[in-house]
Amino acid sequence: MHSKFAVALLALFLSFSSAVWAGERGYFGFGFKIDGEGVFWNPTLRSATIEKVAPNSPAAAAGMQPGDEVIEVAGKVVAGAKGKDIQSHIEKDIGESVQMKLRHANGEVKVVTMVAAAKTW
Repeated sequence: MHSKFAVALLALFLSFSSAVWAGERGYFGFGFKIDGEGVFWNPTLRSATIEKVAPNSPAAAAGMQPGDEVIEVAGKVVAGAKGKDIQSHIEKDIGESVQMKLRHANGEVKVVTMVAAAKTW
């Protein structure tokens, strides 16, 4: 009986310790709005547009601008994709990178690569 409890306690401890030591989520410094249809927690996307770019952020350093249309994230076309699929490509640990294809308001298409940074606030 005690050994089953000890094994369960050890498993619980290991799961908590791995959560503590797992990589910390990084940040790119942009916010976007989506146009989609379907269920709100995983819509089918029609488009995504950059709304905000934080100063001195990886997004700002990459040349991302409010109003940019997001065409691709990590090689996956945004239009027609499921929201959760795109989200999984944007959520990165500190030091991991993501590549995005953007269309600026002037029509210029630009591919940017950003490295997730630590939050400084």
